[in-house]
Amino acid sequence: MDNNLYLGFDIGASSVKWGYGSCQQGLLCFESVTISDKTLAGLQNLFTQIINVVDSKIGVNNVKGIGIGTPGTIERKTGKLLGVNPNLQFWTGLSPAILVDPGLNIPVSYDNDANLMCLGEASLLADDLDVVGITIGSGIGSGYVRSKEVFHGSHGFAMELGHITVVEEGEPCNCGRKGCLEAYASIEGIKSRAKRHLNYDHALAWNLQGILLHAQADQRLQSYIQEGERLLGKSLANLCIVLDPDVILLGGGGAEGGLYCPQRIDAILSENLPGINRSKTSLRSAALGNKAGVLGAIVLAERKIV
Repeated sequence: MDNNLYLGFDIGASSVKWGYGSCQQGLLCFESVTISDKTLAGLQNLFTQIINVVDSKIGVNNVKGIGIGTPGTIERKTGKLLGVNPNLQFWTGLSPAILVDPGLNIPVSYDNDANLMCLGEASLLADDLDVVGITIGSGIGSGYVRSKEVFHGSHGFAMELGHITVVEEGEPCNCGRKGCLEAYASIEGIKSRAKRHLNYDHALAWNLQGILLHAQADQRLQSYIQEGERLLGKSLANLCIVLDPDVILLGGGGAEGGLYCPQRIDAILSENLPGINRSKTSLRSAALGNKAGVLGAIVLAERKIV
């Protein structure tokens, strides 16, 4: 085993996934730890515990860089998280680097979790491909990797597909606006609609299988899923017209858990594309599952140093 290893973290709403490896060796270790204390101190303590485990496994002196994937928007100028993180409400106005003890003297790199999902998946493909990664989960995340580099836009705010407006004056979104794709096509969006309009008082406590189980017996809820699928496919078509990517990769818990049918999304995508765009972009399922963000964090850390 090469001693030049990189440690990757992927912060989620309820857990932190982590692992170590390198671009050449891939992911050598992958684990997930529940976030039991949703405070800044709790998250810092969790990172310290994980780093202590890594030290016992491979020696922290062999870790040459650390990468962190996080929910939220990171401003390029300041390197700080902006806006609201509904599931980790304390996690804003901060630099993710504060989770790592500076006394370790290990370089820390970080980016949005959907960006790193896309970077991790793209690292398995040809370097010259333009790759869009979509995560369907509690929200809708998206990233764009072009010639091995994550595209951020001028300020770091690019690729927020979940917050494009798909219905004028539509459903309220966690971002504070109305009619966002996330309010219709994400797991949380569908649950919120079920509670608001269909009188499912406990809908917010459902997991994905709970949604699918209730939808089997309720055509109204099934129609919400179908609407989310249709709006997602149309949004991807608009994205193709703007970016003209080689590949779109569908990932996240919703995609893996069967919320939507990739073949139907592909058909909706084709129906809404101009003739010259059809067949130019392939739609695929993501290959790495929930490990993609951790591998992306490792790739980011290594490329920042090498």
